[in-house]
Amino acid sequence: KVLGAAADDLYEMEDFPRAIESAEKLIARYPGTDAGLLRGAWGVVAHSSMDTAEYAYAENAYSNLLALTPAEDETRANVIDGFAASIYKQGEQANLLEDYGAAAEHFLRVKRLAPTSSIRSAAEYDAAAAFMKLEDWSNASDVLEEFRASHPEHELNREATKQLAYIYREDGQVERSAAEHERIAAEAEDPELAREALLTAGELYDEVDVLDDAIRVYQDYVVLYPRPLDLMMETRTRLAEIFKLRSDYTLYYAELDSIVAADREAGAERTDRSRYLASKAALVLAEQLYARFAELELTLPFEDSLAEKQARMDAAMAAFEGLVDYQVAEVTAAATYYIAETYLNFSKSLLASERPEGLSKAELFDYEMILEEEAFPFEERAIEVHQENFELLRAGVFNPWVEDSLGRLTTLMPGRYAKNEISGGHVGTLDIFAYRMPNAPPLGVEGPLDASLQEGSGETDAAEPSSVPSAMATEPN
Repeated sequence: KVLGAAADDLYEMEDFPRAIESAEKLIARYPGTDAGLLRGAWGVVAHSSMDTAEYAYAENAYSNLLALTPAEDETRANVIDGFAASIYKQGEQANLLEDYGAAAEHFLRVKRLAPTSSIRSAAEYDAAAAFMKLEDWSNASDVLEEFRASHPEHELNREATKQLAYIYREDGQVERSAAEHERIAAEAEDPELAREALLTAGELYDEVDVLDDAIRVYQDYVVLYPRPLDLMMETRTRLAEIFKLRSDYTLYYAELDSIVAADREAGAERTDRSRYLASKAALVLAEQLYARFAELELTLPFEDSLAEKQARMDAAMAAFEGLVDYQVAEVTAAATYYIAETYLNFSKSLLASERPEGLSKAELFDYEMILEEEAFPFEERAIEVHQENFELLRAGVFNPWVEDSLGRLTTLMPGRYAKNEISGGHVGTLDIFAYRMPNAPPLGVEGPLDASLQEGSGETDAAEPSSVPSAMATEPN
């Protein structure tokens, strides 16, 4: 009893080394003494060892104290927590020494040896952190998955999900990382965190070609987060690309429509990027209208097919003219090219139209002369519009649509636009520019090139044709 009292007094005085010494004497000399005295002695050794950072020594003392404490004893829970703390502290020491393997093992021993302790969950989480420092992704993910399952309401649960998202990505398990990002988005209280996590989930699914999930997440994203506008527009653009890759053209064109509408309805929030993406989408939609127009042949009864051809022409023209409003140089050049092609197609369609039956040779000759007269202004207008595209070279602008217009002009007006020799059958960008522009004078100064352009321009005073003149409305006599 005297040794026990002395040990207690020394502990109260915070003379921990002498308290441990007195308590150990009691334990060594009187191993068969009263259980209460032994418990007190082991308690002094355990607590004093914790205070002196002798955590391994404290673990041993708590282990003996725990063995002497009945299950029904009201202090047993505190003893278990002390025991767990002694092990946990050894893990912290190993962390400081950057011995992360040992640290992880100590933290996991808390779970194995003191599963009911109040610090078990923190120890498990720290074990995963130690494995992450070792880049031991497999053990780290196993620990965190079990942590999340065992402690569903723990305050660190959401952090565990973030760590798992990172771990799976680092471990090359991109699809699992995407699923964790979805979970982050669903659980996040911060709207910005939720938005970023959902977009990342879609991008990760996309990265590994899990396209069904990518589509699902992207579609959720554009509905839930219409702002920031540019990110929503980029996401819709990617959705459209995926649908095109899958040859799902119904959804592809529907997504393009949504892109155009989103930019149109954004008002003052429109950006250069949103306008650019919308212009590219609108161009594809306009190309579809052109394709419907171009594929229609003029057949008998002529009046019916002509009316339908004109209606499709009007729709295509309106779409291409609307592209200019986006003020995107490449798209404007594309629109100009297609407007020219629309005129040219109409001209060729007239010339290739189905001839009425029962005409004499003379009547057929007269009919075809009328066709040529009606078709010629459309070809003339096509040339003029292609020339407008070509004139962009004077401003130093060159893109595939300008090149395509030049290609058309070399066919329609070879004497003026085709080179005498084309190396390898290809006219390169630099060759074209050098061929047409070397003597271009400064703006406002007339030179030889301007004169030659005026002489061979083929311009007429006729008004721009918008439909076949009335002579084509009835069969010729």
